[in-house]
Amino acid sequence: MSLFPRLGMSLSALLVSVFLVIVGAPSALADPTDPDLAQSVAAHETWSNEASEISVGHVDLGPRLIDGQWRAGLRHDAEGGAVWRDPNQTVLRVSDAAIMTAPDSADYPFLSDVAGKPVHVIPQTQKPNVVWLGWNTQDPAVTATIDRGLTMRVGPVSGPGRAWLFLQSGTFGKPLLLADSGAAPGDVWIDSGTHVHANWAFSAPGAYTATVTFSGTTTAGEAVSATTTLRFAVGDSASASEALAKAAPAEAPAASASQGAAPGAPASQASGNEAASPDASQGGLPDWAFLVIVAVALLSVLVVGALVVVRARRSRAEQAAAIAEADSLLAPLPASRRGDSGEAGPASGSASNSESASAPASTTSSAGTADAPGEGESAGESGLGNGGGEQ
Repeated sequence: MSLFPRLGMSLSALLVSVFLVIVGAPSALADPTDPDLAQSVAAHETWSNEASEISVGHVDLGPRLIDGQWRAGLRHDAEGGAVWRDPNQTVLRVSDAAIMTAPDSADYPFLSDVAGKPVHVIPQTQKPNVVWLGWNTQDPAVTATIDRGLTMRVGPVSGPGRAWLFLQSGTFGKPLLLADSGAAPGDVWIDSGTHVHANWAFSAPGAYTATVTFSGTTTAGEAVSATTTLRFAVGDSASASEALAKAAPAEAPAASASQGAAPGAPASQASGNEAASPDASQGGLPDWAFLVIVAVALLSVLVVGALVVVRARRSRAEQAAAIAEADSLLAPLPASRRGDSGEAGPASGSASNSESASAPASTTSSAGTADAPGEGESAGESGLGNGGGEQ
């Protein structure tokens, strides 16, 4: 029986390892040697809560730990140095210079509705006169505190059209869909100390809002998270003030989760709704939950097996007792007892006859009248009656 716990533990470890590999895949597709992604984040960079609009240049979304408080901010490479801005007070302008034609290819099934049509795209590779939005987990306080990395959840998204976030490895690599406004929020695993850029595509101009949450676990085992709202003004004619005033997107009803992912949903999202994730707050199970499930299953098997064994032993004992009782009832009487009962009849009969012969010749009837039977009749009837009484 000791083989089963070891087998269960091995299976659980394998499932956790495979899951971590799958969840970590998006960040692994980014090329860490790309010189455009090489940067250094200082510990005490400025944080600004002023309303602003960014239409060009490099911007990263990422978590920060400031005075013990977790925040999600936009790190903007401004002329005077990097400044972290509150995303909820910042409009990201996606100008008409970002218009591209959506590819009409089987490699982009999630763009099938806009294939061959113009879409606004914040590109994965920097383009002049277009804002360049990525994300990083390079804040020194974050890298010193977080365990392994963080999960970035993108969604829900609200806007006049549909929006997608997808990552492409190399020039000819197939795209990996990370989030789709037409589906449930998408989760992206980001290793600690990582800087990544991806493609943000919008099917129609206008004001968009997107909820983004960074969540993870510290090296001390504490669950932490930071949530913010990204605001986009897509197109030259889109209003920045409308984007700032637009309400944060509402969460989809919980019941929709049971209906499965929509067509074209990211692989990490489709599997994440059914499998475990690095943290329970992300919609899945933590690592220790696998061990608990395996332990409970093994304990249930042991209990059922023990009950079966006890029941089998009890049934055999009851059967043996029943057989023994039946044998005792069917056993023949001893020979001595058979001899005694065989001779008792004649002896009693002789004694009765002798006593009847010496008895008086008169018998009292039930009515109290004495009759005088004949000698032969008196002797015979008296002998049968007494003989029966003796026995």
